[in-house]
Amino acid sequence: MTQVFVHPEIDDNFVEYDFREATADRRLQQKIVEDYYSEKVILLRHLKFDADLKFLRGVTFYQKWKWKKLALSNFELIPPEKHQEVPEIIEFVRDVFEGDWGRFNYFLDQAKLVNNQLRSAIGALFADFDFIRRDIIWRFTETRVENLHFDLDRNCDNLELIRFYANLDDIPRIWYTAATFTPLASAWYKKLNLDRFRDQPNDKLLKELTTRVFGDWHARGRDMVPRHLVLFEPGDVWLTDGRQVTHQVIYGRRVVSSLFIASSDTVPDPKWTFRQKVADLHQSQLLTKDLPMTEEPPPAGKSPSIERKKPLDLSVSWENLPENERNDRIVRI
Repeated sequence: MTQVFVHPEIDDNFVEYDFREATADRRLQQKIVEDYYSEKVILLRHLKFDADLKFLRGVTFYQKWKWKKLALSNFELIPPEKHQEVPEIIEFVRDVFEGDWGRFNYFLDQAKLVNNQLRSAIGALFADFDFIRRDIIWRFTETRVENLHFDLDRNCDNLELIRFYANLDDIPRIWYTAATFTPLASAWYKKLNLDRFRDQPNDKLLKELTTRVFGDWHARGRDMVPRHLVLFEPGDVWLTDGRQVTHQVIYGRRVVSSLFIASSDTVPDPKWTFRQKVADLHQSQLLTKDLPMTEEPPPAGKSPSIERKKPLDLSVSWENLPENERNDRIVRI
């Protein structure tokens, strides 16, 4: 079960799908892709990983920046007989497994199982995308209190980025999410003079939004904007575009994520691309440039009306909740 503490001042952009149904239904696959580009956080239910999760949950990466986001997919490309000749792998085995090559080999075998299943899931849902990179990132260091941000991906204006996350830990991974790109950028466009980024890389526009609306790294933990609090439970799998959905890791220890990259020119529907979304933003603001700026824009761009599910009554004991309310669903609180 995924718990979402919904803030009433911002859109509830959480949706969920049964992965088993989606793999057999092209219409559901299409809807998932559309939701991804509609600035949603998408939970996938019944996507299970056939690997030794008990062993993986006992592995902790040495707490240093180099291992914070480790592309284990790169390790996979190296033949096993060459591992002890690669300085980075030697350092990793020393830091994480105290030089125990047997444990490292078993870890890599299990990691490959997870990676392959994650690649297969992304390939099934985004079947029409022509990916040029398929990186799997392992984040097995402890993360505490990031700043609220959009992902800043350099040199990616003409690229589409697909990000999956799987919580392999035995405790929840805790996020905050706030306003998404379209309402936030529209609300703050004139105040921040975002027109000056029209001919600049998109990551510069996203950095301006992040730092001016939410604050930089040094403001973390002091955020004052409306946010949803999310607890992604052990085994939860979700996907969201970090360039369009603001997010903030409050605490987590073991998550596997993807960075699948496709050229924007190969995406089935051009209107989905982030490049087009930014172009539409500038064009819409150009049409209203002579109108006077209204009052101070809010940090949250809430839609006029949202269909909400009735919140679950958690006044009863957590342990006494019905099984179908504790497992495999989003619970809005």
